[in-house]
Amino acid sequence: MTLDRGLRDRIAVLRFVMIFGVIMLHTPQYVPMAEIGNGWFDATKAFFQLAVFRATVPVLTVISGFLLFGAALDRAPARLFSKKARTILLPFLCFNLPLVPLALGAQMAAGIEMSAQLWPFEPMAWLNAAFGLTASPINYPLNFLRDLLVLILLAPAFGWLLRNYAWPGLVLVSVVFLKNYDGVLVLRDIMAVLFYVGGMAAVRGWNLRLLDRFAMPCFLLFLLACAAIVHFRVANTTYLRLVAPFLIWPATAWLAASRFGPCLAGMSKYSFFMFLAHAPLLLLTWILYGRYGSALPYPLYWIMAPLLVTAVLVVVYRIAETLMPRLFPLLIGAGSRGPRMAAVADPVPVVDAPRAGAKI
Repeated sequence: MTLDRGLRDRIAVLRFVMIFGVIMLHTPQYVPMAEIGNGWFDATKAFFQLAVFRATVPVLTVISGFLLFGAALDRAPARLFSKKARTILLPFLCFNLPLVPLALGAQMAAGIEMSAQLWPFEPMAWLNAAFGLTASPINYPLNFLRDLLVLILLAPAFGWLLRNYAWPGLVLVSVVFLKNYDGVLVLRDIMAVLFYVGGMAAVRGWNLRLLDRFAMPCFLLFLLACAAIVHFRVANTTYLRLVAPFLIWPATAWLAASRFGPCLAGMSKYSFFMFLAHAPLLLLTWILYGRYGSALPYPLYWIMAPLLVTAVLVVVYRIAETLMPRLFPLLIGAGSRGPRMAAVADPVPVVDAPRAGAKI
């Protein structure tokens, strides 16, 4: 089937919005559901961080599965694995491994606490920090890429199920991963199910515009569910994350067609770099805020930090592609196509978006 310009624009818009949502999701300080306060800001912060933007990974995972299986890359494993080693594994290593010695220095010299403690030395802690073997890597947002790499390895098996026993395959994948029979193979078990569902949408030829006329009710239902989760202090958001992609996707029809649509779609080329690099920058803003930001109310920091990080990374991207026209595309997995083409052809964490006019 052909992915027309309208659908490509919707994916581009959604990609940037979701990545910005990831940055806001990771903006310090994390407060678990059971500990949120009773003030209006506490509720607002929880609404976005513990509910709305919990949909970012599910949405991106479904689109990733749709585009990969729609391109039939699962039927060419050697090509698939070679391509993803360049476009996903290499950026993962480039934006994670250099942070390991930096994190060690920060912990030993400045006493900065992190989720991954590298000192005293413990081999498994270092393996996880460097490669995400059984837990999140030191650049913790990249656990998405870590799980995505595992799903790409499983893609040929998923593809066989999708083309022969699609619905029984969905039951099998759901049982294996949601019941955690896979152990630490996929850290976010819900990703496997949604990756498979995205593949079903492609292989079975689902009508991606079917719910467009219900865009407003779907999106309002999503927001209402998020508000209910915060109001009733629901810590387990599995069900919300399972249905979120189907409630959010229809809204992209009017968002892409709005006056903001072209601007958001144009920002899509920055999304993967933003995803790769935002965590260390967010940590830096938090350290600086803790030391010098006493005059700045925390709500302002929480609003300003993701905007500042996004702006800085866009500027860094533009400088890097000018000063390092050959090296920078390699670092972000774009290869010889350059960053602009990578935004269309490999918009990781959405994988394998086809080029303009390409058939999938």
